Amino acid sequence: MRLVSYRKGKDVRAGVQHEGKILDLEALMKKTRGAKPVSSVRALLEQSGWKQTLKKLKLDAKVPSIPLRKAKLAAPVGEPRKLIISGLNTYSHMKELEGLTGSVEPPIRPMVIAKATSTVSGPFDDIVLPPETKKLDYECELVAVIGKTARRIPVEKIRNYIAGYMVMNDVSARDVQLAEGQALFYRVHFPGKSFDTFCPCGPALVTLDEFPTGRVMKVRTLVNGKVRQNDDTSDLIFPVERVVSHCSTIMTLYPGDMISMGSPAGVILADPNPVYLKAGDVVRCEIEGIGAVENKIKADKVKKSAF
Repeated sequence: MRLVSYRKGKDVRAGVQHEGKILDLEALMKKTRGAKPVSSVRALLEQSGWKQTLKKLKLDAKVPSIPLRKAKLAAPVGEPRKLIISGLNTYSHMKELEGLTGSVEPPIRPMVIAKATSTVSGPFDDIVLPPETKKLDYECELVAVIGKTARRIPVEKIRNYIAGYMVMNDVSARDVQLAEGQALFYRVHFPGKSFDTFCPCGPALVTLDEFPTGRVMKVRTLVNGKVRQNDDTSDLIFPVERVVSHCSTIMTLYPGDMISMGSPAGVILADPNPVYLKAGDVVRCEIEGIGAVENKIKADKVKKSAF
């Protein structure tokens, strides 16, 4: 099933994408015996029986709906408690960065970094280019959304705790991320990845039952129609289950938390002749079986850097 969030006036509501329409989730739940109606995807995931509720929904019921082509989609989960990134988690990305980092062995455990949750934005919203960076970059990543509170869950049981998948563009200000002009000690990922709008995601949360264990999905990024990244999830160093299980050993994971799996080769940072994103560029990130997020780069109204 494809769960979405859509804008209705000033409100953001949850919906189910079905046959070219978005059906209002709360209205569907009101027509479902035993369901406790909610109007957000995260609130749904916080219900212990949400999977059973979805199975009982009558998608042919007469409820408020909107054609998908007319919908203004928001991020499927707009207020996650955590937004975790598995850094350097593909063999191809590790290889392409050798010119910057030197040759390194694959990590022995997932590299856990993060973005501010305030970066989360809709699948077709603009990405705001702040004046603090001149090196705006993209990364197409698969995101696992948590569907059940998890703490120290073994790999073989972790699928029971994943609600489903989304697409994410892990936007980065590379010069901020790498603290250019300062000592290596000052390199920290969080600020460079945490400007507002730096996490367009969606277009839907596709529930895990549509993805059998081990399914390989194509991953692709286009900038102004030109392919920049083109690989698949077999490139991951640590598969989804290992990454999520590892995160659960460090911290409690809650319904709606987002954990991305890392990006394949093709980022601007690794290009010998890099041309970073500028205002007017359009970036499209696609993952097979989920869909795409497509975002235009827009210059911030603030012209002067605060740095």
